[in-house]
Amino acid sequence: MQQNTRREGVISVSEITNSIKLLLENHIGLVSVEGEVSNYKPHYSGHKYFTLKDAGAQLSCTMWKSRPVNFDFVDGQKIIVTGTISVYPPRGNYQLDVISAIPYGTGDLYRAFEVLKQKLDQAGYFDTDIKKELPEMPLRIGVSTSPTGAAVRDIISTIQSRFPIVEIYLRPTIVQGDNAAADIVNAITELSNSDVDVIIVGRGGGSIEDLWAYNTEPVANAIYDCSIPIISAVGHETDFSIADFVSDVRAATPTAAAILATPITQLDIQNNLYNYESQMTQAMQSLLQKYYDMLATFSVPRLSKQILDTIHFNFQLLDNETDDINRSMLYYINNTKHSLDKYEGLIKAASPTAPLNRGYALLKYGNEYINRDESITQYDTIEVVRKNESVQVKIVQHD
Repeated sequence: MQQNTRREGVISVSEITNSIKLLLENHIGLVSVEGEVSNYKPHYSGHKYFTLKDAGAQLSCTMWKSRPVNFDFVDGQKIIVTGTISVYPPRGNYQLDVISAIPYGTGDLYRAFEVLKQKLDQAGYFDTDIKKELPEMPLRIGVSTSPTGAAVRDIISTIQSRFPIVEIYLRPTIVQGDNAAADIVNAITELSNSDVDVIIVGRGGGSIEDLWAYNTEPVANAIYDCSIPIISAVGHETDFSIADFVSDVRAATPTAAAILATPITQLDIQNNLYNYESQMTQAMQSLLQKYYDMLATFSVPRLSKQILDTIHFNFQLLDNETDDINRSMLYYINNTKHSLDKYEGLIKAASPTAPLNRGYALLKYGNEYINRDESITQYDTIEVVRKNESVQVKIVQHD
């Protein structure tokens, strides 16, 4: 029989959790809370799970399917909810059990999103006629995303399974937080200078706060200014970011981006090669049959004459081609010789020793020539260099 070994004055986790639950539920009671919807997850059961947040804190919320609302929940939407505080003991979390909810307006982040979207749209950032086409068969693909998580695994595995010979240039990137936007800009710049054929920029899903770096103007400018085609793959299929609108192609998911980046697969190439092989085999068989039929209709003398005529024709054609090549080579040699003679004259004229041929002399001190702006009175001895001789000269200064 198991003995109760609990020490005096010590309580269990369940007991302290239940105490907290009673405290919260009895002392707060029914309350109305204003905040911004985030991480909204409608469950297939009909229940709604979301986070209500403001600039300083967040509150987990549940709304059972028995509590209907006459509007659709959307991340970023400001709402006012009324409910009671409860505790979910298995996780030790407190939450708001929502009884009713009414829309209050669009959240601050979504307003900022719409303002920037309108600004960039008016500036022509979203124009379809400036979108760059994706390459048909890229051999180098740049990827800017977090080095951990499902997104990078999905991108790499999809590319490798579709087209294994592709070189993947992964630039590990900070994808959320205060430093994310600057790092995304740096990643795009670095990849565009890495001789890649196409760039995938993105990350896995998350709340609007998690994805916010991709809704900033510096990232939009980096994508707009990039000379390499960019595929945006930010979040899930229902997520849209400024990066999606500015990029050349928007992919619904990171996996979809990898598929768009490899439009031609290894299997496509193999099938094309098999088709070409079949077509060439059929063409050769058809050609051989054609010549076989021709040979069958010719008599030996007639066939011999035709063969000789063909040989003579090719001999004459070869002679003509040889003459053309000789004329071209002679023309090229003469032009090249003329150019070399011209450059030789220029080089000789520019030579520092050219004046010696006209009787002039150069003055040297040691291994250095004395230029015309220097006074020779500062030296004791100098060397006078003429074309065929040089002499040492002592400098004598007169008062």
